[in-house]
Amino acid sequence: MDESLELKMLRLKKMRKIISSKSSEAGQVNEGSDFEDALRIFRERLGDRGEEVLDAALREYPELTKKVVMILAQKIREGVLKEKIHGGELLRLFENLGMHIHLETSIRYYKKGEYKSLSDLLRD
Repeated sequence: MDESLELKMLRLKKMRKIISSKSSEAGQVNEGSDFEDALRIFRERLGDRGEEVLDAALREYPELTKKVVMILAQKIREGVLKEKIHGGELLRLFENLGMHIHLETSIRYYKKGEYKSLSDLLRD
């Protein structure tokens, strides 16, 4: 158990180092338009609830999320990332980087042809 925790910590340190080195290499030239292009490319690759996770990450950690998006968009351009990136995978990536993203969740149930919230069920 301790080894897996140590491995996770090492992986986290390495990911942070890669992100910081990539961001310093990229510099500040055309950062706005470069980010918009990277964001467009990245959004096209998102799958199941990926948009929701990305939007929450941009609200809570805008600078770090921009760096992550820039790096992942570059990997998509290079052909390293070919599959869709689902919300759960993206959330795990942010968690591994130390970015705890809070998503709005609700529990609903289906009864008599309509969806109701759990609070409605408890009220009835």
